[in-house]
Amino acid sequence: MTSEITVSGKPFIHHHSAHCESGVISALLRDKGLEISEAMGFGIGSGIFFGYFPFIKWVGLPISTFRSRPGTLITKVAKRLGGDIFTKKYRNLQKGMDDLRHALSEGHLVGLTTNIYWLSYFPNRFRFQFNGHNIVVLREIENGFRVSDPVLEHLVDCLTEDLERARFARGPLEPRGFMYYVKSVPSNPDLRAACIAGMKDSCNMMLRIPFPFVGIRGMRYLAKKTISSPDKLGFKEACRRLANIVRMQEEVGTGGAGFRFMYAAFLQEAADLFASAELSQLSKEMTAIGDIWREFAVVSARIVKQRAQSEETFEKAGGLMLICAGREEQMFRDLDKIARTLKA
Repeated sequence: MTSEITVSGKPFIHHHSAHCESGVISALLRDKGLEISEAMGFGIGSGIFFGYFPFIKWVGLPISTFRSRPGTLITKVAKRLGGDIFTKKYRNLQKGMDDLRHALSEGHLVGLTTNIYWLSYFPNRFRFQFNGHNIVVLREIENGFRVSDPVLEHLVDCLTEDLERARFARGPLEPRGFMYYVKSVPSNPDLRAACIAGMKDSCNMMLRIPFPFVGIRGMRYLAKKTISSPDKLGFKEACRRLANIVRMQEEVGTGGAGFRFMYAAFLQEAADLFASAELSQLSKEMTAIGDIWREFAVVSARIVKQRAQSEETFEKAGGLMLICAGREEQMFRDLDKIARTLKA
């Protein structure tokens, strides 16, 4: 951990996080005096999700996602904790940079959604086109800004031109300069009510959205596509698509196994909060599901690198995804029932 004195004069301690947006949320709330763990913020904000969007292409490949849309986590967390938050997107680059400087001058820590490819403080091997990476800006320095990037070990400096390109990058889910900061938050919010709201929302997103590409339906759809992909697309293209799923799960889907381990940590914290053995058991189940997602990633990587054993096939990879779908469906149905019985 590294520390820094912000414009407001308060000390800021940089924490390495499992995921960028939940790490930013935890940092912004901590700066306002509210200690919320990254996992708790992720659960309250209904960060867990699944979606497969064949009609949206990223580097020529369909997008799959294991988390809710970037930007929604912070707004849901703030609302459910009774906080006051500023959020804005921009059409004009200069206006976006002027507002960033103004917010910093008022003593706010500012969260930004960026494209990781243009953040030159990352080594080249870690930079790729992704429009959903979140960072915290602490203050302006000569020719740039001091940044707390939750996925790094230390504070870093970002050149102004790099930050501008990262904030206003084009492509799928382009950030459009999105920035946000917490104006205020209650010192003693109703965590129990916030947890219940987050659980119910996640269950609805995973179980009840009437759209074949999202939630459990989307998981099963993609699993079947994966199984049939070598015959329909050819081995080389099927490998490209399978590799992209794993990348979205393990690199973009930080937190381990597409956020399943992080959600398990949230459920355990909620179990302690409510003294609920049932929630504790669901936490263990989600951890076990995360292990299967990890197995899927390992099998898929071996297939893509052509190092697979005879039994490690596209059919097995898709089958593991179907197992995850079945167990997640039951887990979220159980969670939905429990959440409706919990008292705030």
